[in-house]
Amino acid sequence: MVRTGAYAYVKYGYEAAYAGSATIDKSFGLKASVSGWTLTTNRIKMGKLGQVEPSTFAYGTQNGTLSVGFVLSDVTSHDVFKAFYGTAAGAGTHASPYLYPATNAQGAAAKTFVGNTFSTEIGFQGETDTMTRTVKGCILNSLAITAAIGDVVNCSADIQYGKEDAPSTNFGSAPTEASAPFTFANGQLKLSNGSSSVVIAEIQDIDINFAQNGDLLYQLGSNQAVAGIKRMLDVTGRFKASWKNDDAIQSVISQLKGTGYKETWGDKYAGSPEFELKFTNGVSGSGRREIIITGIGLSIGDQSVSGLEPAEPVFEEINWQVKHVRIEAIKAD
Repeated sequence: MVRTGAYAYVKYGYEAAYAGSATIDKSFGLKASVSGWTLTTNRIKMGKLGQVEPSTFAYGTQNGTLSVGFVLSDVTSHDVFKAFYGTAAGAGTHASPYLYPATNAQGAAAKTFVGNTFSTEIGFQGETDTMTRTVKGCILNSLAITAAIGDVVNCSADIQYGKEDAPSTNFGSAPTEASAPFTFANGQLKLSNGSSSVVIAEIQDIDINFAQNGDLLYQLGSNQAVAGIKRMLDVTGRFKASWKNDDAIQSVISQLKGTGYKETWGDKYAGSPEFELKFTNGVSGSGRREIIITGIGLSIGDQSVSGLEPAEPVFEEINWQVKHVRIEAIKAD
């Protein structure tokens, strides 16, 4: 009989060096799943004169891709940001929240934070064999966070890795998970309005995507990667909300070159923060758990309107990018 995911687990741990030692005991979050997994050796097909069929196969670099989905959770999920910003400052408490990046670096100083690589372990008990695979040198290429009406806050992580050895038959255990899920009901988006920041009401859905455009580095003498390359970190997203004012379209128009040119939302609407996305458990006081993403240097890529029809609600959808983010997480009293 075909077995289901009930016979599987996934967990990860950050490495001391690329593809080096790691304590693999972290949970991505609630409802973790592996939706896609591919390992390739980049086969090279070779022919020879005198025939039309391949005569030889050679093999190039080993690399793999992994897609992990999970629900943003109030205790464990913040750890994933280390893959972009390195170790956080703070203790995760109300008095000392986790802060990513620890230095709050911008511009040239941002080179001081370099995301960590990690190892991922996936175990599966098949009908006739137990397979535990450990993939090393993982780069979190992108992380998408999505919140929509009537749903939990879903995350999708796209991972690239460059080293995997033969599977083990030692089946491990699932990571400890004592979290509660964040939901759309306690999410909140704020934008500056010229003097302070205001909540954007009647949000229908919102997503934010972190992408560091990583790659793997190889060297002569090994078909496995020896280092990870992380390029520019892009933080982009979109949201859809009731169309109530002309702030967004004014920002788009002002971004065009000319006498009134405004590079960012903050140039047009001074105030702090320019952009703030908060997920909380809805509890006040000592029981509060939250993740707050603050954006600096907000640029609106485009604004579109839908629903200008009889008896239909009118919404605007906005695609945006920020230069820099600051993430704050509270997971304990």
